[in-house]
Amino acid sequence: MKIAVLANCQGETIAACARNMIPGLHVDFINEMDVWNGTHPASQIVADYDLIFSQKFFRGHAPAGSESKICYFPVIAFNGYHPDMTYLRACPKGKSEVEAISGPMFTYHSAIAIYSYLRGKSVEDALEMFTPQVFSRLGYYDVWAAAKADLLAEGVAVGMPLTAAFEAWTATGSFMYSFNHPKLNVLADLTRKIFEQVGLEVVSWNAEESLQDPMKNMPVWPVYPSLAERVGMRGDYAFKLPHGTLLLPRLINETYAELDKFELSTIDPLNFSPADFDEKLVAPAAQPTEIKAKNPYSTVPKVQFWRNSVASVNAAELDPVVAPRFAIRPTEKLATAGSCFAQHIARTLARSGFNYYVPESAPAGMGEEEARAKNFGTYSARFGNIYTVRQLLQLIQRAEGAFTPDDVFWTRPDGRLVDPYRPQIEPDGFADLPALVESRERHLDAVRTMIRDMEFFVFTLGLTEGWRSKYDGAVFPLAPGVAGGEVNPERYEFINFSIQEIEADLFSVIDMLQVINPKCRIILTVSPVPLIATFEHKHALTATTYSKAVLRTAADLARQAYAHVEYFPSFEIITGSYNRGAYFEDDLREVKPEGVTHVMGVFMRRYTSNGENVPANDSAEDLIAVPEKKKSLFDIVCDEEAIARF
Repeated sequence: MKIAVLANCQGETIAACARNMIPGLHVDFINEMDVWNGTHPASQIVADYDLIFSQKFFRGHAPAGSESKICYFPVIAFNGYHPDMTYLRACPKGKSEVEAISGPMFTYHSAIAIYSYLRGKSVEDALEMFTPQVFSRLGYYDVWAAAKADLLAEGVAVGMPLTAAFEAWTATGSFMYSFNHPKLNVLADLTRKIFEQVGLEVVSWNAEESLQDPMKNMPVWPVYPSLAERVGMRGDYAFKLPHGTLLLPRLINETYAELDKFELSTIDPLNFSPADFDEKLVAPAAQPTEIKAKNPYSTVPKVQFWRNSVASVNAAELDPVVAPRFAIRPTEKLATAGSCFAQHIARTLARSGFNYYVPESAPAGMGEEEARAKNFGTYSARFGNIYTVRQLLQLIQRAEGAFTPDDVFWTRPDGRLVDPYRPQIEPDGFADLPALVESRERHLDAVRTMIRDMEFFVFTLGLTEGWRSKYDGAVFPLAPGVAGGEVNPERYEFINFSIQEIEADLFSVIDMLQVINPKCRIILTVSPVPLIATFEHKHALTATTYSKAVLRTAADLARQAYAHVEYFPSFEIITGSYNRGAYFEDDLREVKPEGVTHVMGVFMRRYTSNGENVPANDSAEDLIAVPEKKKSLFDIVCDEEAIARF
């Protein structure tokens, strides 16, 4: 029997455990990056192996019909012991390319040390920040509960509950070397659980006793003393490396020396916000936990109360953004994709002097009207509306050569051809297949360029409903028969993605982009536009509510899981009860100019480097500088509207 283990670095240990537990078993480890980049195509893996043990990223790659071969297992990540750890990136002095910073603990850094450097503190002042009082203000003592919930949710998402295992792991001390490197006994437990699920009998039950732990030879982050005390351990500030140990003063000194090599303004921590630290460190100290306030809400900020932040605020001035994670500079390349509402952000930034990145632009000599009709500049590339996360995931896979769908073209009633994955980008269709293929190849080249060069990516989640091929799982923006192709129940099916599927797809997109382009930061939004129609036997209102609830939840889960991902609440600004429906047209779907002005005013103030210069009551004309705003700003391209043309 041949088994493939598909995972991040944790998979190598699981493969070793599997070989140890069942001697003679053929087990290969394949790094997830090699699946992403096509070195090991998913279809070939499925063909070559009898069983596949994989982390959930493979859900976005696995060919249709391969489910019976695959057993998913969770990624083990837990920062409850190590809330001060962070990654870091910046531009070296004299260069313009962002790169990951490797310091005394390789890619791991202390958030407090980084914050101290960014705020001009001396090494001595930075050392004095490592106190229980500072940890409390920064919320380090509160991380445990959220980290536990996230880890248990990861287990549930792959059908491998970890509640009992977590209690066992924590009973003997820290089960993590760092926030993403678990100890050998943890991965051995996972291996045994995998074998149990697939029905293979373990022969050697004590793999931990005979195997070397490869994670132990990587940087080991200490559990700080006051954090350790709270979980019944003894902690220290000994930062362990393969060749020795660093104590805290040396760690901070070497961190400062390394940071001096980079442009200060470009230093970007990925796991915390310096502005958030500013706010927490100047806020009044919280009462000790053993002294209980009469009302635990008596000390929370006013923005957390509905009455203060919603009911008593002028509707046009409501701003629901709290502690944005980053700001966009005018020179930074920003790309957009998603449902039709994403186009508002693109147009606003472009007309406000920002670097809206469009690697697939109209050919020289093509008029403005024709270019707009052919979707040039509507988004960063001519992908049309991307309504579902699976559609975005497959676009990236197609661009990277990891997925080649079976459907090459659809035929329209007039005999012209359309691209099934962008069915409305050519109003007149394509005359023949070579023209379509050439256009698609240029498009995917542009997508590859966009993925590698963009510094910000704004993606608007639009729908949970979609249509896909039964043959290979390819997802389409429109049902076959709407803008091309034909209704064929034997080949195509309707799908309404679940929260688990969308979360897995979204995390896969984020992981893939991070591997290809680690400097890119992501802003997620949810379209406020209701479904134009549902294919399920449900009322359109309840179907819309389900869809938006799932998408909003998935966006929040992504923000919680990734420090370089942000959520912007355009959905709440438009649909919130505070505006009493004032931002919708009479059809209760189309968003009025006033609503878009409000949304973009908040976005520009909160997420651009010159946001302080954008007043709350900017008009649409001032904000976007469009004389014919109804025609130009709101002539938004929505593939979904083709559904209603019957």
